[in-house]
Amino acid sequence: MTRARARQFGRCRPGVIAGALLIGAAALLPAQVVKLGSITPLGSPWDDALRELSGEWSRLSGGAVELKIFSGGVVGDEPDMVRKMRIGQLGAAVLTANTINSIYNGILSVAEPLLTSSDEEFSYLFSEMQSHFEEQLRERGFTVLMWAEAGWIYFFSREPVLTLDDLRDQRMWVWDAQTVQVPTWQRAGFQVVVLPSNEVLTGLQSGMIDAFGTSPLAAASLQWFGVARHMSELRFAPLFGTVVISNRVWDRIPQRLQPQLLAAARRIGEGITDQGRAADAEAIRVMTQFGLTVHPASDELHQSWQQLVDERFGGLIGTLIDPDAYAMATDILKRYRAATAANN
Repeated sequence: MTRARARQFGRCRPGVIAGALLIGAAALLPAQVVKLGSITPLGSPWDDALRELSGEWSRLSGGAVELKIFSGGVVGDEPDMVRKMRIGQLGAAVLTANTINSIYNGILSVAEPLLTSSDEEFSYLFSEMQSHFEEQLRERGFTVLMWAEAGWIYFFSREPVLTLDDLRDQRMWVWDAQTVQVPTWQRAGFQVVVLPSNEVLTGLQSGMIDAFGTSPLAAASLQWFGVARHMSELRFAPLFGTVVISNRVWDRIPQRLQPQLLAAARRIGEGITDQGRAADAEAIRVMTQFGLTVHPASDELHQSWQQLVDERFGGLIGTLIDPDAYAMATDILKRYRAATAANN
């Protein structure tokens, strides 16, 4: 080293030298790999969003945190993924509301059938309940990275459903994450078949099931509509999902990085919600080109469903749905409707 360079080196601030050493040391450390499972198909909007999140996390952390995506149910159905997160085999997962409700049974307080009737109502209700949900899930071992609305649940079936009896005459799929609902459906006169979500297509093709409830985007992406070529326009319940990470894994991520990574996840989740409504409409348009028939829901069908929900599904409050959370949700919705009516 020349004397001039030695003098220049000696004039470097200690903080600059320390920073350079820290960066060099970090580059030598192995990245923290977070394995994230999802049942969403490869190439679906959810899958694209997860891969965008993976890239953002790598960029924001300088490669210190890598999000490795396992889509298409290759690491199991949603209940399997929850179990694997609990025992440390999986770090994070995309979960729908029914599965999240198995962790904290207040989640479905905002998604009781026919409780809300529009995107605006549901979005407002959910935004008011969101912080409560996140606190409860954190206490139970999971940190929420993002929420996203995923459209509405409609009924798809092998034969048209114009009345409740039309649906009762067909074998209806119930997800194994929703087994607590089985007695309710059965007491209402429905034939239900419990299957994991990754076995629905096989069940449809074999004739084991004839009908199911899901979003148009899911029915199109998973190709379930190829067998169940009839859809009722009745909006049964909002469909939403979340990405959660186990507290054990999240807390190992350096605290200085957590706000940036969380902000990126929230931004991408908002994008999924914005795209989801348009995607459902586009999915219906495409499916009709490939043979789907959409049946308008008559006033009589709406009324019969509402009566059934009031008589049968109300019993789920206190079992499937936490009564305190439900009371909070219905109070928020009541005040929102009153304020909306006063402003119109």
